[in-house]
This record gives sequence, structure tokens and C-alpha cells, in this order.
Amino acid sequence: MGKFELETAPPSEELLAIAKQELRETPEVRAAAVEELRKLVEAATDLCYPTDEEFLIIFLRPTKFYAESALKLMRNIAEFNKTYKETLFNLMPADVQNVFIEHNIINILTNRDQHGRRMMVVNMGETWDPKAVSEEHIFRVLYTIHKLAVLEPATQISGVVVIYDFKGMGMKHVRSMSPGGAKRLLTFIQEASPLRVKGIHFINQPMLFSMVWSLFKPFVQEKLNKRMFFHGDKLSKLHEHVHKECLPSNYGGTLPALDYGGKQWYPVAEQHLDFIKKWNSCGFK
Repeated sequence: MGKFELETAPPSEELLAIAKQELRETPEVRAAAVEELRKLVEAATDLCYPTDEEFLIIFLRPTKFYAESALKLMRNIAEFNKTYKETLFNLMPADVQNVFIEHNIINILTNRDQHGRRMMVVNMGETWDPKAVSEEHIFRVLYTIHKLAVLEPATQISGVVVIYDFKGMGMKHVRSMSPGGAKRLLTFIQEASPLRVKGIHFINQPMLFSMVWSLFKPFVQEKLNKRMFFHGDKLSKLHEHVHKECLPSNYGGTLPALDYGGKQWYPVAEQHLDFIKKWNSCGFK
């Protein structure tokens, strides 16, 4: 499956064609939107965001190059960071290094799906020890990963797919989740992240998953609800959305079984500390 690396190169012609079709992105639209957003940010006396083109594009792509919508997203992010300041303030990869390296909870696949989307697996069952890794720890890791993902033009354009694997989930896991944690995660996904979430897939849910879903359901908006899929142990249903050729054998795919985790790809985070510091500087003045 290859070594994990961030793909920070400019988008290919194929990707730009997708961006034109789905995001209205053309050189002319892009230039005008960047200039308009730059002026809006500079005029917003309460906001602190870099205004270089590469950084502004992170917010313009998910809002289809409507500058005012991009500014609203930036405000949402600033508000989110303010609300959860104790959890997120100046969060660096080193702060969650032990979760990446010592616990097999979150994994990023080295390859993309058939639509070019970045894929992430979150293990919420047998490999998660709630005594060692709290709900907040998991969120801090997810937030750190998103800072890396927004660096990838291919991910900005094509989006992400998340697979939640509940194999082996028990009451100790259910008791470790809370309505507050559910609200924080869904507010982030739906309002305060520039990533295009194209699909969230739940697999291997046990009977008591209904207790978990009852925490999350009140906060799920219609747009995201249409992109959530519950497959149970029927991996063939997952393959209707993510082709077998793109998945490891662990998930019924034709690729080799996963033999790596955060320990192997955590060093990538350390290679982009300057950008992470730049991101951490954003928000309200």
C-alpha cells in the first residue's frame, strides 16, 4: 500500500477538471474570489487569518469560491476554537503523539478511494482502551489530522471518507462517550471544518450501538445525514460506496491487510509544524 505521505503538489489537470465541475473553480473565478476574500478578512477587525492565496484557497474550495461563505466558515472556525479553547489551544502533534503511536485507534490509508478521496478508519471497539485514551484525546487527534489534510489540494477538492469500525464495542466504550463530545464532534464536522466530508460509514455495529447513536442523532443535520451509511457486518454494502480495489483485506478489500498505523505515519505531522503553528494562530484577535 506504500508509504504514507502528504500530497502537497499542485492539483493535476484531472483534479482541476473536477474542481471546475463541482466547485466552480477556474483561474478567473479563483483569482477574483481570493482577492474578495482577502479584502473581507482584512476588513474584519476581530479576525486573525493569513491572507496568502494558498491559505485562503483552503476556505474557498469547500464554499465553492463564494468569498462571503468562506468568511463565514472562518468565523465558525474561530468561534469553535474559542468555545473549545481548553481542548484545542495551540495544539501540536507532540501533544497527542502517544495516542498516534501507542494506540491503534485512528489510521489514515496510504491510498485514496475510486473518487480520489482520502480515507480514514476510526476504531471505536476492541482496539480502544477508554481508560488510556479518552473521548477528548480522540477528538484532539482527529483535529490534528484535519490540519494535515487541508494541506492536500487533492483532499481539498475530492474530500474525505471516514469509516467507523465498532467491532468489539462494549459498555465501557459506550460509557466513555457523552452528549457533549458528540455535539463537539458534529459541530466541528458540519460547521467548523474546511474538509468536504463525502461519506461516513459505520461498520460492525453491535446491538448496543443504538445507545451511541442516540447521543449523536440530535446533532446531525440533513446534509450530513444523507452521507451517513450503516452497514453492520455486511461489507458488501460498504463496497457499494468504497470499491474493494481501494480497501485492505481487513475490510473485504483486495489490497494487503493493514500492517501499519500511527507509528509509521506520525512523523509526517512533524514535517509540517510550521503550517500547524500558522493554523493555530488563526481565530479571533
